[in-house]
Amino acid sequence: MNAALKQYIDLYAQQSDLIQRQAPAVLNAARHEALTLLTDKGLPTRRTERYKYTDAAAMLAPDYGLNLLRHKPAQSETKCAVPGLRTHTVYVAGDVVMPIGETKDTAEADGILIYSMAEAQTAIPEVLETHYNCLSTDEPDALTALNTLLAQDGLVVVVKKGAKPQLPLQIVNTASTRTPAMHNRRLIVICEAQSEATLLICDHCTANAQTLTTQVSELFIGNGARLNIYGIEETSARCNRLHNIYARQEAESQLTLCDVTLRAGLSRTMANVDLRGERAETYLLGAIVAGGTQHIDNNLLVRHQAIGCHSEMLYKSVLDDESLAAFAGKVYVAQGAQQTDSQQTSANLCVSPTARVLTQPMLEIYADDVKCNHGATVGKLDEAALLYMRQRGIPEADARLLLQHAFVSEVIQRIGLPALRDRLTTLVDQRFRGESDAHCAGCGLCGLKTE
Repeated sequence: MNAALKQYIDLYAQQSDLIQRQAPAVLNAARHEALTLLTDKGLPTRRTERYKYTDAAAMLAPDYGLNLLRHKPAQSETKCAVPGLRTHTVYVAGDVVMPIGETKDTAEADGILIYSMAEAQTAIPEVLETHYNCLSTDEPDALTALNTLLAQDGLVVVVKKGAKPQLPLQIVNTASTRTPAMHNRRLIVICEAQSEATLLICDHCTANAQTLTTQVSELFIGNGARLNIYGIEETSARCNRLHNIYARQEAESQLTLCDVTLRAGLSRTMANVDLRGERAETYLLGAIVAGGTQHIDNNLLVRHQAIGCHSEMLYKSVLDDESLAAFAGKVYVAQGAQQTDSQQTSANLCVSPTARVLTQPMLEIYADDVKCNHGATVGKLDEAALLYMRQRGIPEADARLLLQHAFVSEVIQRIGLPALRDRLTTLVDQRFRGESDAHCAGCGLCGLKTE
């Protein structure tokens, strides 16, 4: 067994009583199967197809500490707000769900039930038992299993049947530690039939030490439901993240997952989306602005299993210094999934000669009435466009910034919250100008500069 994994297997063996005592019964019931999988299969290596761009063992090699006693930091350490955007807001400090309090009541009046998994064990036990850890069984994943082995709490969000909440739900994840730490987060989102909801997930880090976050999100989108999830990753070079997303869509449902990565260390997102109902739609979008030695890996799988479904992948990255962006997107069309419509685009801009891009769009089709396209580009700034702008009096530095901003704005403009679009436009502009360390007077977490 790999030494990186062995240290956590040994930790669980030594502290299993404590881990389970601080966790809901449903989470504990899944640990034995997770332990068996990890013991039998070990960690994926670079020879594993879906992990060939990220060294999982290297990410787990440090001796991270875990908050097994569930210490809660002060609420004042976790603040985040998008100017001009009102939300129902929940905070997760490390992997501890902070008291939801008044948010629970206002959200319920808006059609959303929000519980920590510890609360859900009592309030909605059947919902938790039915949905926890049930979407990853088709393709067992070792890092999902590691999260399942060690996670002690998480969030459950239920959007009631037919509900159309007036306000988005914002989940603020923060990391603040002085010693190396691992955070294991879980999220379940259930959109019941004909409901519509928007989630904003913000990842921040003020840690002075190296951190690793594993997160498993399970999304259930019912008949005719619509779910938009917008993610902002604005952490630091010391923060590494492994996020596995599993989604199941029923007939005529719609799912949009849009991630904007502005600052991180090593960040890997794996998404498995199953289109099980007819005429379901999926939109997977990503904008990456990377520099330094950032490593951003997106590995996506969309399975068309019903007639008339539509999927789109659009990922755009601008890379500087020695950063790396990896994209592997696969669309699987099952036998009988006729009238499938699918489009994949991976477009990458390298503004440094040492930046690297690894891109692999893939199709696997077993139906004959389909429309599937894929494409990938890697290039530099358009010298003709730069010359054109300079001839019209725009300084070269500003012209480069404008072209870079225009390149990723195609993704940002797909976000359905105007206030969030405006904020991201400012954040991206500051990121390109090298001002990512400037802090907002309000919270100091996101790097948004204010006058």
